[in-house]
Amino acid sequence: MNISYNILVYSVWFMSTYFLVFLLLILFLKRKELFKEKAMPKVIPLVSIIVPAYNEEESIAETIDSLKKVNYEKLEIVVVNDGSKDNTSSIVKKAIAKDPRFTFLDNKNNKGKAACLNQGIKVAKGEFIGCMDADSVIEKDILIKTVPYFQDKKMGAVTVSVEAYKPKRFLDKIIDLEFTLGLSLFLKAFSFLNSVFVTPGPFSIYRKKVLLEIKGFDKDNITEDFEIAFKIHRAGHKIGNCMAAKVFTLVPPSFKQLYVQRRRWYTGSVQTIIKHRDMMLKPKYGAFGFWIPFNYSLIFTGLGLFVYAFYLGFSKLLENINSLRYTNFNIWERLMQWSPDILTFARVNMMATTIFVASIILMFAGLKFARKKYSEKKLGMLGYPFIFILYQIFWIGSIFALLKGGKVKWR
Repeated sequence: MNISYNILVYSVWFMSTYFLVFLLLILFLKRKELFKEKAMPKVIPLVSIIVPAYNEEESIAETIDSLKKVNYEKLEIVVVNDGSKDNTSSIVKKAIAKDPRFTFLDNKNNKGKAACLNQGIKVAKGEFIGCMDADSVIEKDILIKTVPYFQDKKMGAVTVSVEAYKPKRFLDKIIDLEFTLGLSLFLKAFSFLNSVFVTPGPFSIYRKKVLLEIKGFDKDNITEDFEIAFKIHRAGHKIGNCMAAKVFTLVPPSFKQLYVQRRRWYTGSVQTIIKHRDMMLKPKYGAFGFWIPFNYSLIFTGLGLFVYAFYLGFSKLLENINSLRYTNFNIWERLMQWSPDILTFARVNMMATTIFVASIILMFAGLKFARKKYSEKKLGMLGYPFIFILYQIFWIGSIFALLKGGKVKWR
């Protein structure tokens, strides 16, 4: 009996089962509120949307086109060029020509996304500020659906449903499903606990007064949309989620670029938690202060199990290869000698199987709660249960980046 392995299996099984059951319970109990819309206030507030852009010549035109279609009375849009080396600047100038709602800040030097957002906040006149990536498009009614949430005076920010923009490849469709669940439905569930831990970069909207209070985005953080959520909670404000409003964002075009993106996300998240570690397990911060350490304990315990299981499997493979020498490498004879250990399967592998089955149940239930048709997500559904293997690869890369101590790049 491998005690260490069994401890890891039991720990992951307990935490993941608790997480899945608790999440499904919240979604079931709050199912009537998932898409509940709120009425606009009588006095329509001015909203500013800030779009930082760096080498976005392939997508910025569509982003601006979607902004032009927003049906909101009082709107200004601030596009900030972050010293792009391509044709982003000229494309923006042509796209916003003669539209008085647009302001263009054309930086010659690269400052970084967070610095550009802060630059936009300084010139923005709106009571509320939307922050949007330059590779994303929004629905025209996104502000009509999100602004009403700020009638709650404690609301500091509101996130929306994030989906992949025109997913084509198999991997794109898996990521699209991941966004539909993880960056949309699950954030809605966490909002009921006031525990939303990220304001996704593709589009989130903030109360400007709160942004000024917390001194904006951290220009030294590589996941500014994750870190600012901690600052909002620390200041005693809430983060809501409007599932009825949507933003569509481009998925990295290759596995390598997806790996670079996720390595940045995960590395930045760990750096943020270390920075705000004094918030953890403190009743002052409500459920947020407890869910964050729970989630990351599950992540790292699962990662430990993955690495250890890989090590044991590889060791067993070498052992089997060595044993084949005694049969002159007669693989068929070796297979005929193998006999399954039912008791071992029932004790350990059954737990792993139940976790896998539970994730599939969560996927089906999540799509139902998110009002998505299975037929439209069928390719993504085939690969989604195995995305957790990719997570481990991304996390291993992030840990190496943290241990190495070098600066993790955006692209």
